[in-house]
Amino acid sequence: MSVKAAPSSRPASRAVVVVGKKVSKRATVRNRIRRRIIGHLADQWQTLATGYDIVVTVHADISEQSVPALQELVVRALTRAGVIKS
Repeated sequence: MSVKAAPSSRPASRAVVVVGKKVSKRATVRNRIRRRIIGHLADQWQTLATGYDIVVTVHADISEQSVPALQELVVRALTRAGVIKS
C-alpha cells in the first residue's frame, strides 16, 4: 500500500482509494478492500492534516488481513506520507 498526498487550496482534505485489477480480478474483492480502507481512513480522519488531496493505492491482495493489521498498514502509510498531525 502506498499513499501520495499533495497540498491543495481547499480548506478540508479529501481522499480516494485505488485498487487495481492486478490485486484481484473480482470486483467484489476490490470493493471490499476499498470499503475497509475507507472505514479506517474515516477513523483516522481527525488526526489528518487539513488541506491535502490523498491517494491511497493498494498493490497487493489484503482482503484477508485482520482488522488491527489493516489499520496498522493504513496508519503506517499515512505517517510515511506525512499527513498525520503530530
